[in-house]
Amino acid sequence: MKRTITWLLYIFMSVQIVLGCAWFVNNFSHRQQFTESFASFLPAEVIFLIQLFAAGFSTWYMLGKMGFGERKGLRGLVCGFLLTVPFLLQMHMAELVWSFSLSAFLWMFGLLTEIIFQGFTKKRGCLLAATYVLYGIICPDGVWLGGALLLIGSFFISGKSADGEAEQKIAVGTGGAGARVRFRLTVFLTAGVVLLANASLNRAFPDARQIYRENNPGTAAVSRFVWPNFATNYFFWDEEVKAVLSEDDAVRLCQRIDLLEKEFYPAMEETYGTVKATKLCLKMGYRCLMDRSRETVAEIGRDFADYLLIPFTIEKNLQGRGVSLTAWNYGRMKAHTPRLVKYYYRYGLFELPVLLLGSILLWWFHRNRQISQWMRQRAAGEETKEGPGVKRKDGRIPVQWKLLFFAWLLFTFWYTMRSNLPIDYKLVLPELFIWYLASVGGLLCQNTED
Repeated sequence: MKRTITWLLYIFMSVQIVLGCAWFVNNFSHRQQFTESFASFLPAEVIFLIQLFAAGFSTWYMLGKMGFGERKGLRGLVCGFLLTVPFLLQMHMAELVWSFSLSAFLWMFGLLTEIIFQGFTKKRGCLLAATYVLYGIICPDGVWLGGALLLIGSFFISGKSADGEAEQKIAVGTGGAGARVRFRLTVFLTAGVVLLANASLNRAFPDARQIYRENNPGTAAVSRFVWPNFATNYFFWDEEVKAVLSEDDAVRLCQRIDLLEKEFYPAMEETYGTVKATKLCLKMGYRCLMDRSRETVAEIGRDFADYLLIPFTIEKNLQGRGVSLTAWNYGRMKAHTPRLVKYYYRYGLFELPVLLLGSILLWWFHRNRQISQWMRQRAAGEETKEGPGVKRKDGRIPVQWKLLFFAWLLFTFWYTMRSNLPIDYKLVLPELFIWYLASVGGLLCQNTED
């Protein structure tokens, strides 16, 4: 049964790789027309190859730290599978920042797990700082997302054992306090460097950086809690807000959420300065949340569920339900090969629940075998230190999957609260990567002889 399930997973993964390669070949010389595409002196084909190489390297490296390193054939298959997930391959073949952003995130995650299990050294600290800088500059949200994930990971850092392998002592104060302090200091110093670098880049290239810059707390509060209630709550705003925003403008802003960042907040900032404008916007958000608590919380809950279950949200959006940019992204991808993309897209969404089910079954069989072995040892009177619920003695896989789980929740919470903009899967490529990695994670439960 396990062998059958394993081969079915291999077949499903291989079909996707074939479809992905077919789309790559047919669209290599075709440029997807995104409005936010970056300008480059390099030809588009060179950009695509660089992005694919960066994604392949970071995925291969990260998979090695996730437990796939001992079986290079399986590691290669999973790497090819993750590179050809339709939504991810689309970004690798587009002149957008999100492919490089995903690669930087995966490299940073791999380095984090390496530090957890092999200890914090100057070389690893410098490499981690470099990937954090790349992630934070390419995607300014990465300053907060990457920093939060690294700080969470710092709680898993411990000292080294005599043989050089990291001890799995997660409790604070169990021999790795100095390493944790150095690690966190590196994170905070690097975050400061990234924030200063982003501020300089935003001033130097205001137009080019406009869509990628970090969200201001004021615009986030107005977007998440106030829009589309500008007009209905207009007479409750402070006089300072009314002096900048007329009632007619409030009605117009209710029709287009992107005008908040383009018109409303710049006018507030120009009139009152950054600090006071942010305070006024936060006050507007708080007032609207108090006045319209039920509908605001319900809307936030719907967006949270959409981001949390992003692959299934994409399927729902393709069926015409929900407010999102899925149709726009899909249209850019299918412009050159519509029939191929139709089946490629649909197959990528169809296979996910099947792969998840197969991985769950493989994990279940593996766990039952562990329980049986433990019971046989107990019946034979053998001394065992492990209970039936243990995974592996070194505990590496549980720690890494815990970090992936934290990253999944972190991205969901961040992009839910960041704004009330329509759902856009380009922003949450790491979440899609985690979903598809989890769908084949059950293959780690197979022994070599299986």
